[in-house]
Amino acid sequence: MNRLDRSRELALASTMHLHIDEKGTVGHYLEPPGSGLHHVFFLRVNGEVWVGRKRLQRDRHFRWHASSVLKPCMLLGPHLHSLWGDEGLSIGYRTASVEQKAQTFERALRLPDSEILFPFPIVDAAGREVVCPADFWQCSESLAEQLNNDEQHLREQCAGLLQAITETGALIYDPACSTGEFIAHLARALPDCLCLGSDRSASMIEHARQVHGSTSVEFRLLDASDAFDAGIHCDVLILRFLNAEVLTRREARTAFESLIRCVKPGGTLLVFGHTPVLIPVVWLAAAHNLQLESTVAARPGQMELFQFYRLKVATA
Repeated sequence: MNRLDRSRELALASTMHLHIDEKGTVGHYLEPPGSGLHHVFFLRVNGEVWVGRKRLQRDRHFRWHASSVLKPCMLLGPHLHSLWGDEGLSIGYRTASVEQKAQTFERALRLPDSEILFPFPIVDAAGREVVCPADFWQCSESLAEQLNNDEQHLREQCAGLLQAITETGALIYDPACSTGEFIAHLARALPDCLCLGSDRSASMIEHARQVHGSTSVEFRLLDASDAFDAGIHCDVLILRFLNAEVLTRREARTAFESLIRCVKPGGTLLVFGHTPVLIPVVWLAAAHNLQLESTVAARPGQMELFQFYRLKVATA
């Protein structure tokens, strides 16, 4: 996020009420052209679609930061229209109370058809999807700290789930392991499992081996697209890189369809990430005969939601 974008998002985080127009039972929000469009999201719950706008929020040190975690206050209301014009995206919605928004989040966690969707990618001035350049992934202490902090809630959610469903000796594979913190966290939480992390960035693998060399994780320098041909067959596949700013939508779908071949019959796939998931998971699950177990999650005791897809490969 550049300085201009961050300034706009900081202003919006504390002045959202000035940007919406609510008259009676119908409200209106205008998202102007520019980088903010990718923060608009839709929440499908029990056949009803709500619209919202993600905003910066405070971390535990009271600093503003971007997060995959959504809060009820980010919801606008049940969606009525989305119309694109020269002024930007015009969003109409039915107004809702604070209590109704919280109840919608609670229902989303309980009901199996719930889903969070971010339909608009981050694009540049020419309308192309924005992807971080290769040199962005050259590991440094500051980048490692940022990436690790951004995914703390995802590590905890993933470890808790796998502790409940994973058998002794299962192989857990993270094909874009980055700093290695995520797969090392799983190795500590599930000591009876085997953990493998790979990445195409040599500097990331070097960092992972140096920092997490005392864990049981095996780290390999390997492009995720080569995993199946390299003979990797896992019980759990962690897909946390099919996300905005990491790949384009087309690249993300190609990577998904390549990597699902690595999962053994009856195995589990988990799809999530700090930035929005790019692929249409529900549709791809149906297309590849994958059982969709869940789509959203929240930390225990927290009124929140984030994308967290759990899929299972058929046994036959």
